[in-house]
Amino acid sequence: MTAPAAMRRLAKATLRAAGEGVLHAVPTPVWRRLRPKTELGFCYHIVSHDNVAHLKHYPFLDPTEFETDLVYLRSRFDVISYPELVARRAAQTPVRDNAVVLTFDDGFAECASVIAPILRRHGVSGIFFIITDLVDNASLFRESEAALCIEAVCKMPVEQVETTLRDLDLETRLTSPPARGWMDPARTPLDIAGLDRRADPRLWPLLHWLLTIGPEDQDLMRRLSARLGVEAQVYLNDVRPYLTSQQIRQLQADGFTLGAHGRSHRWLGGLSPREAEREIVESCRIVADLTGESSVPFAFPYFGGGLDRRWLADLRRRHEVIGLFFDTDGLREDESFVVQRVFGERFGRDRTLDAILRRAWSRRSAWSAAAR
Repeated sequence: MTAPAAMRRLAKATLRAAGEGVLHAVPTPVWRRLRPKTELGFCYHIVSHDNVAHLKHYPFLDPTEFETDLVYLRSRFDVISYPELVARRAAQTPVRDNAVVLTFDDGFAECASVIAPILRRHGVSGIFFIITDLVDNASLFRESEAALCIEAVCKMPVEQVETTLRDLDLETRLTSPPARGWMDPARTPLDIAGLDRRADPRLWPLLHWLLTIGPEDQDLMRRLSARLGVEAQVYLNDVRPYLTSQQIRQLQADGFTLGAHGRSHRWLGGLSPREAEREIVESCRIVADLTGESSVPFAFPYFGGGLDRRWLADLRRRHEVIGLFFDTDGLREDESFVVQRVFGERFGRDRTLDAILRRAWSRRSAWSAAAR
């Protein structure tokens, strides 16, 4: 064994033996050489100067912060487009050069009005994943409606909120939010939203329920919305929070890639195979019809770690409209048709993209290469 090879083996053995806290301090250039990736996927949702009401309790970047991320990435990595990514993934021998892929989930209007102009100014491409039931502001996403409910609740006297909950028999659906130890690096939804510091503790169970609302509770939330004076249709008409068909076609014409993100943004792992297939295939077909593309990428709502990769491969064989899949499990290696991504938003304690990358690389799941 040559001396450089011995040193690499020693370094890798040291990494395996070290704790994650120590590994997080390893510089990014070291990780790039020791554990190179075919691509580094980044997932954002919205970029805005405004504290938008329908996403107020979710961490997102303003344009200056987002441009700082782009400058960081462009100075250290090659940023590639979706067609380039497809060609790389189809190659017999993957190139491990840590190329960057930028993606944006949920299809908010700021994709066209804020994000795309910044990307064009920096000369880079991106993929915009659309929740197709929201196109043309046809309906208000349940998480957006929940954010409006939270704002209304925080402006009301607690006693009035408690009366409303009793009237709706909602108290029985609420549980105490999970506690987080002061040494625990994970953050709770209340902590991420800053509501554990700003809201009355008596409201925490309700706020946690709204922050983690699922489709099974959507009808109950609609009843709560009515009592709180939240008018979904008025908000849709006045604010227009989601991309329109015209904006989607313009993004396509400007050289960006449009992908699907499900019809209703439900967690696919909680659906039957038939329902999950419908969510994937129909949303891909809608985006394909809008853009004229024969195949479009699909990003799993929330995460797709529990989905059988053999089932996904069969789905792609049966439906040519489905392009590459995108997940959100950091830098974990996956099948060649599944691209993993790191969240660009600051969900955790890391405040820079470099720190987020070091954290992602320090996870042991990022170290082993999957068969290609």
